[in-house]
Amino acid sequence: MAPHVERRLASLRAILMQSDAEIRAQYPEYFLTYYTYLKIVRNPARIEHVFQKAHDMYRYLEAEGKDVLDLGAGFGIEALLVAIYGARRVLATEIDRDMVEVGRYLAERMDPPMTNFESKYGDGIAMQLSSGSFDGVMTNCVISHVRDLEGFLAETSRLLKPGGIFFLSDENNSLYLPARPRRRRGWRSMEAEPEGPWFRARTAYIGEYVPEITGNELLEASRITRGLVGTDILDAVREYRETRRPPPPPAFLYRHPIDGQYPERELNPYWLMRKFEEAGLRPELLPAFFSRGIENHPRQWVKDFLRLLCTAWPPLSVYVWPIMRLRGRKPVLTPSAGAS
Repeated sequence: MAPHVERRLASLRAILMQSDAEIRAQYPEYFLTYYTYLKIVRNPARIEHVFQKAHDMYRYLEAEGKDVLDLGAGFGIEALLVAIYGARRVLATEIDRDMVEVGRYLAERMDPPMTNFESKYGDGIAMQLSSGSFDGVMTNCVISHVRDLEGFLAETSRLLKPGGIFFLSDENNSLYLPARPRRRRGWRSMEAEPEGPWFRARTAYIGEYVPEITGNELLEASRITRGLVGTDILDAVREYRETRRPPPPPAFLYRHPIDGQYPERELNPYWLMRKFEEAGLRPELLPAFFSRGIENHPRQWVKDFLRLLCTAWPPLSVYVWPIMRLRGRKPVLTPSAGAS
């Protein structure tokens, strides 16, 4: 590994090894909360896990000397690492301004500072970036929150150069059965009556635009419109008042009532691969990632065994590990293919 890469990794490692007080003095509280929850702060093994995982993404993106876009980059650490490992340019987009500022600050704190990394505020899909402007596009734990998945994939394909790669990683793999109960508990908590945040938001929305509804009738209106979004809620409420017929329930009941955001939508990786094909991307199911040599513990032996199995047979990955990883390549059209 090149000396400047080692120095930059050491810089990032030093940031994540700081005390809580030192981190709070430089970063938003959520940065500390998030990375403490992930057991990364002052945990050398977990920090090494993050470094190895990002290098694996870099490898599957074939990102050496290439231009890469990260959609929904969060605090930007994975995108920053892809830039450190050797991408020519990495653009990390995020709709949270504090996260964007953290990404910029981290890039400045590297030794030497990063010149091939940009942290930018906004929805990368809606930025109207030039067609064919990236060799690689990556998303981590984003796709299960996307409202218009088909549109998202189509725009990703447009942004890729011919031969470019879309890399997707998401922990809401519907084929990993042990995670389903936890995920469903989370969904139900968002709609718990009367204080679940989405139930409360929908109740307030109905109360604002249909003020003649109050009390138990308002609660009932909020119950029957679970899963609906925006004006569809109001239309359903008004029709219910006239006909006393509740609206047919949507296919998925758990969405933010105002902006339609999904909490953690379960996705079948094979269904996603078909969506890749519809967007003009050749899909590939990748082996699950398991870090190497970071623990002196039987758990590491289990990881090594699972890595061996999943590398030999990638389809096994989605049944034994919650995080699915897919890669889609945009075909290179030959003159004969373009004319056919």
